[in-house]
Amino acid sequence: MSLVLPSWGPTGTLSDHDRVSLSDDYRHLDLEILLNVDRPELPTVADCSLGLASDPVDAARQAIRAWIETCLVTVIEVVEQRGRLADHFRSADEGGFAGWHAIVGSVTRWSLDGSPSKQEWFAEAMPWSTLAPVIATGLDRPHLNGVRMLVGQGGDYTECEVRINGRRHEPSEAALAALNWPRSERFGLARTFVLLVGPD
Repeated sequence: MSLVLPSWGPTGTLSDHDRVSLSDDYRHLDLEILLNVDRPELPTVADCSLGLASDPVDAARQAIRAWIETCLVTVIEVVEQRGRLADHFRSADEGGFAGWHAIVGSVTRWSLDGSPSKQEWFAEAMPWSTLAPVIATGLDRPHLNGVRMLVGQGGDYTECEVRINGRRHEPSEAALAALNWPRSERFGLARTFVLLVGPD
């Protein structure tokens, strides 16, 4: 496995060789892990991440930190298989995903009031398991699928996002939005990443 990670030069700009693209919003990063750099036709693990700081370098660092803690750790766990960096769930386990071995990264959070409620909900409710029948309709690979889940909300604003192999999956997003996660007046978000290895 070869990991191509973002690296920062002394000026705080991304170096040219990185597999990272920036959208129009400097706070948003699209990142991709090449499982074998010599065989680019093999599946990759794609995700995106967001930093909320006003400074572009700080925002990128936040985004990369969240990506490492949620996505990258699941890929390392595929190799290590020790449960040191991410949790493993067999298909039949509580928190499992039917038909797949699920490797779940940390749940990261950010909130205006410091509340961990959305983060705690992810850890306790394990929504990837509840939503497995809906998410399964969007899985497009036979052996390795990455699923990123995010809940962001404050007052009347809500953003629920489920990305499968880097692409938004609207049926899963609607199902996630309908779950009983904690709503708040002040904005907060939580995200996690599930790497599905199968069949289990």
